[in-house]
Amino acid sequence: MNLVVNSISDAGAAEVVGFDCRSIHDTADQRWGDIQAAFAANPILCFRDQSLSAKEQARFARLWGALEAQDRSAYCNPDDKDVLILSNERNADGSQVGIVDAGDFWHSDSSHMKNPCRMTMLHALKNPAQGGDTHYMNLTQVYEALPLTLKRAINGRNGIHHISKTLNPRVSVSEERQGAKEYYIKHAKQTPPALQPLVRTHPDTGRSALYASPRFTIGIDGMADTEAQNLLDELFEFMFSSQSWMYDHKWRDGDFVIWDNACLNHMAGGGYQYPDTRRMHRTTVAGGPAFFRTDRAPAAEETGNTNS
Repeated sequence: MNLVVNSISDAGAAEVVGFDCRSIHDTADQRWGDIQAAFAANPILCFRDQSLSAKEQARFARLWGALEAQDRSAYCNPDDKDVLILSNERNADGSQVGIVDAGDFWHSDSSHMKNPCRMTMLHALKNPAQGGDTHYMNLTQVYEALPLTLKRAINGRNGIHHISKTLNPRVSVSEERQGAKEYYIKHAKQTPPALQPLVRTHPDTGRSALYASPRFTIGIDGMADTEAQNLLDELFEFMFSSQSWMYDHKWRDGDFVIWDNACLNHMAGGGYQYPDTRRMHRTTVAGGPAFFRTDRAPAAEETGNTNS
């Protein structure tokens, strides 16, 4: 079988049509190779018109590897604890059904962890009448376009990543999420930062990608903070300097999107308010340590973008 895969963005997004993810149960299925090949070629892959239960979504996700443990059990799906509910819906008592502020700033999932998330999977059960897009940025394309001076400034260096928004002046804590401020204050005190390479070598393709985000990257290891913040500001300014490596996904009910956190940043676009509701089910595949192959560092004679 050959999957019907249509490119929908030069930033690395494609859609799969006419395929039911419920129909594949193990990696011995002959179609599994087609799915892997489609994802290798397209780090943002949307399966259209899916009707996955929480258990079926988790089963499909486990085909890719072990799933990340969820630390916010109150928002896990009761049918499968590996499925996290992202929603602005409310229970009868006014409590929140799911995480209301998930993905509200540009980031790569779980980069604040020693072993960051490899893949994220999001199933759209209900979309609002307006808003609710997810924005993606291809960081392989960003790195390839970086001026050589910036490449040399970051190659071999580690960014400092932290989960707590209270430690990051580039972001803010949502007032809509119940208990959010207390959650981040606790993590600021109890959770150590993680060091991640500012340039990450993709574990499958070997290509280099910028690995930093306004959400989680709060400093640069071994660099004075003022210098580090100036360099991060330069990187983030460059990241947003072109639409060519960006893709905005406008969700349809039934969309099931999987993406590769080793080479992408993403952000929830918002733009909707209760009682206009949005509900997504999220699963995340655990990854190994992020790494940088030093032999990929740009040589003095490297050609390409040499703007400073």
